[in-house]
Amino acid sequence: MEEGETKEDIYGNAKEQHLTFERRLQMLLKKPYLTEKEELEIKILKKKKLYLKDIMEKTKDDLRKGEEV
Repeated sequence: MEEGETKEDIYGNAKEQHLTFERRLQMLLKKPYLTEKEELEIKILKKKKLYLKDIMEKTKDDLRKGEEV
């Protein structure tokens, strides 16, 4: 987290990254054949998406509680 970054900024950035990873994942999953490198990329993208989802949920909970950075 950068200095001066609000909870809303954190949530927005995580959501944006999550959507970017989702688009890339969908592109890969549409391919009829995946290389080993692409299969590894899919695993990594899924883990990154889960991590970002956790950040978004935590931030959303903090915002509901009215907590500050």
